[in-house]
Amino acid sequence: MTGSPVPEFPAPQPGASTGDADLASPEFLASLLADGDDDMAAWVLDQALTDRTRAEVYDDVVRHAMEVVGDRWEKGQWSVSVEHLASVALTGALSRLRRPTSPETRVGPTAVLAAPATEQHVAGLACLAQVLEDDGWHVENLGANVPADDLVRFVAGRNVDLVALSIGTAERLPELRRTIDALRSAGADTGRLPIIAGGHGVADVESPLAGAELCRTLVDAQAFARSLGLIR
Repeated sequence: MTGSPVPEFPAPQPGASTGDADLASPEFLASLLADGDDDMAAWVLDQALTDRTRAEVYDDVVRHAMEVVGDRWEKGQWSVSVEHLASVALTGALSRLRRPTSPETRVGPTAVLAAPATEQHVAGLACLAQVLEDDGWHVENLGANVPADDLVRFVAGRNVDLVALSIGTAERLPELRRTIDALRSAGADTGRLPIIAGGHGVADVESPLAGAELCRTLVDAQAFARSLGLIR
């Protein structure tokens, strides 16, 4: 199932208040998302995608826009309701930017994406799903709050080539490590699967993450997935 087409807005005129250079700024996108304007947010991102790769745009614009939202919530400038509205609007915008699917998109290698137990932030997974799909991967995005044992059973019952885990805060690092350990301890093919770990919660992790490739950006995650050599 695909998202609605990206709306066609007239190009901004020179000298407009936002300015061409600011259209794809994290601050401007954050303001659109806080207003619940997923249509305009999708258009702004679509314009940025004409000049840059999806991984670059989502890293530099989407990620930082949501950091702006989170920062303003933490400082009491925006309410919890506004923060939630921004998250919902981002989901809507991203759905409009997803490439149409076809039967051919289901024949590539399979990546399973998940947020560990208690983790609710999944915007990064939605962004990674599209980046991988652009490269020919078939993606099964399990979303938020996936218990480690359940993830192990899910992966063991399918032909999976890559697992990607994401956390939004450093407080979820213990659960991330438990999930990685559970996958690594599963034995057979599941225990040898490539695993990548990312999200805002790993931003300050300095040492290697045992059992997984640490990917702080979507560009890094895309490069690692490509290094597996599974896409012809």
